[in-house]
Order: sequence, then structure tokens, then C-alpha cells
Amino acid sequence: MRYFFAVFVGRIISLVSIVLHTGAGGTWAGEIALRIYPNILKHLSSRLKGIILVVGTNGKTTTSLMIKKILEYQGLRVVHNATGANLLNGIVSSLLISSKKDWGVFEVDENVFPIVLGHIQPSIIVLLNLFRDQLDRYGEVDSIARKWKEALSQLTDKTSVVANADDPLITAICEDLKARKLYIGLENSSLYRKVMQHATDTIHCPKCGTRLTYGGVYYSHLGKWACGSCGFTHPDVTLSMKNYQSSLEGIYNHYNAITAAAVGEIFKIDQASIKEILASFIPAFGRMEHMTVRGRNVRIVLSKNPTGFNESLQTYIQSKNKGPTLLLLNDRIPDGTDVSWIWDVDFELLNAQKREIIISGDRMYDMAIRIKYAIDDIHRITVSDKFVLALDIALSKVQKNETLWILATYSAMLEVRKLLTGKKIL
Repeated sequence: MRYFFAVFVGRIISLVSIVLHTGAGGTWAGEIALRIYPNILKHLSSRLKGIILVVGTNGKTTTSLMIKKILEYQGLRVVHNATGANLLNGIVSSLLISSKKDWGVFEVDENVFPIVLGHIQPSIIVLLNLFRDQLDRYGEVDSIARKWKEALSQLTDKTSVVANADDPLITAICEDLKARKLYIGLENSSLYRKVMQHATDTIHCPKCGTRLTYGGVYYSHLGKWACGSCGFTHPDVTLSMKNYQSSLEGIYNHYNAITAAAVGEIFKIDQASIKEILASFIPAFGRMEHMTVRGRNVRIVLSKNPTGFNESLQTYIQSKNKGPTLLLLNDRIPDGTDVSWIWDVDFELLNAQKREIIISGDRMYDMAIRIKYAIDDIHRITVSDKFVLALDIALSKVQKNETLWILATYSAMLEVRKLLTGKKIL
């Protein structure tokens, strides 16, 4: 009885939220339903033929959307937490407002992942990567890795795990699993970086603690790695850039594309169809999202941790027709309250592009100080305590055929996107 009441109340809350334009029903419906009936996720998910969970520090939203598009191309009906609401309440909300679906594709928060596994038995799990993110909430990556390994150890061979072989932490987590494993990697030496980034997270063997050796590094600690002490080494991969590539900018999007393609191949979808979907894929909100505002090109890039921000900067520097940058730093719950991580971001890369840098957000002065020490000419910096004014200034600096790049933490990305589109996501 409580289950049906929880479903009824949750759906009413979701409907009201959508009708009143207070969000997309992304969290509150699930939150209230969980309070009424804590075991509701198990019951709701049992109606589906199967569930795919996508977890990792970076790339969850893009990869899960790619998987959804690939499955829908084959005529499958998919429920998906498209707003990026990846806690328990967000997943439950997605299930509440969707009926008559075949499969569930859900991105899952790193901390919540073990809890979700306690409620459901997924058919496929995607393990993308592990980087430092929100240290005040998650702790160090080794702590998350231990929790994942313990939770995943309960899986049987009924579950398939798609794992990133280029990440030694992910490989260590998967080593002794009973689940079926499919490893992916880039396998493209032309993309190796000349030097390893100073903010690299995992440079020691997860098994014995010896410093890893690398035949090549793609970014952070992802690459062709091996331990010369205990013999722990990069596993052979089933799929790589030799099979699939992303049409989107950024090395990280190749990982997203190959991973999504691997899920498609588990469903025995032909490569030609998968490649067609990837070639026409449009990224989710705030993830390399492109829009035109007042006749000017704008690109919004979620940049929420050292590794993600570094890759955003690399992509910006390598892009064509790049204009000024708008850096937005918040310290709210979705962002993490500790912003000291910005000192691990290679903002010195901005010296390669002598354009204006506009800064705003809750912690704008922290960001301004960091940029002051990073760039050669501080006269390029403009700081504004109002998002609207900062956005106006940034847009005014964009010249013909240029693109304004907005690099923002999560809540800042939602805020600036609402200003640009007039729509609220959550």
C-alpha cells in the first residue's frame, strides 16, 4: 500500500514541478517517494527488462546519453535520467515519470553507486574513470575505489562490466570480478602527451604502491601503464579508436564514444549503425554545448575538477576561432565547498591565447587570484560579482566568427545556461 501511495505522490509532485516550470521533476518527486517507501527503487526497476548503470568522475552524462541514443535507434524504449540528477532521488524520479519502457540507462553518482547496487541487479555497468572530485564530499579516489570494489564483488556473471583499461584504478577494481568484463581503451599513440600533467591523480600501482611506468599518457593518469614491481599491467582491450571515434572535440569524448559503442555491441548492434549515431550525436546540456546568443557563438563546458578543467582548457586552446573565456566558479553543494583544487588546474595554458578572461561566481576572487598567478598579463582579467554583467562583458568581447568559451562548475553552468536559454534544468 505504501508503495502505491509513494508512486502516486511522486508522480503528482513531478507533474506539478513541470507544469509550474520549477524544474523538470528531476529530484523532488523521487525524494518524497523515497521517504514514503525507501525500497521503491527496487520495485520500480523490476518492471524493466534490464538496467545499465554509468559511473565515473567525468563523462557520465555524455556517455549515458550516447547509450540511450544507440538503444533507441534499435527501437528500444529507454528511461534515462537526462537532467543529470544522478543520486537515488534523481533515478527514482526518472522511473516515476516514465512508463512502458524496456530499458533503464542511468548515470550514477560515485558515492551513491554502491548504494544503488544494493537495490538493483544491473545488466550492464560502465566504469569510466576515477579522478579527484569534491574532496570535501568524496574523499580521495582510493576511498571511492575501495567502496566500488566491495560493491562490485557481489556481482555474478549475469552482469557485464565495460571498463576503461587506460585507468589503472578501474582495472584494479575489475581484476577479480565474477562479472563478464569488456575492456576499452584509446590505443592511439598519436594522442600521447609529451609530459604527464602535474595534477595527475594515480601514479602509483593500486596493488603494490610502486610508481607506475607509462609507455604513453593521454591525460591525467590515463594511458598505457604497467607496474615493474608486481607485474600488474594494462589489459588487452576489445574496442578502441581503431573501431570507433567521437565527432566531438576533446580526447575524453573518444572514451565516451568507445564506451557507449561497447554497450551497443553487447546488444549486438552492428558497427555501421553505432557509427551513424556517434557521428550525429549532439551533447547534453553544458557538455561542449553550442548555442548562438545575440548573434555570437557560445560554447558551454562543464569543468568541475582538476582533470576535467585541464581537458576543457586543452580543448579550448586547440579549437578554431576561439574567443574570450568566461570562468565561473561556485562552491555550492553540487560543486563541492572546497575550491582549493583550482590550484591544480593548468591555467597557465591560457598564456597561449592572449584573449580576455572574464571571471564570476561565488568564489570569483579565488579564481581571480589563481589566474593572476597563471598568466603573463593581468590586464586581460575582468572580475564581476554578477553573472548577468559578466556574461554581457564576455559577449561584447566576441568578434565575428569567434566563439565565447564558458568554463563553469556545475551549479554555475546551470545558472548561466538558464540566463542564456530561460530554461531551468532541475
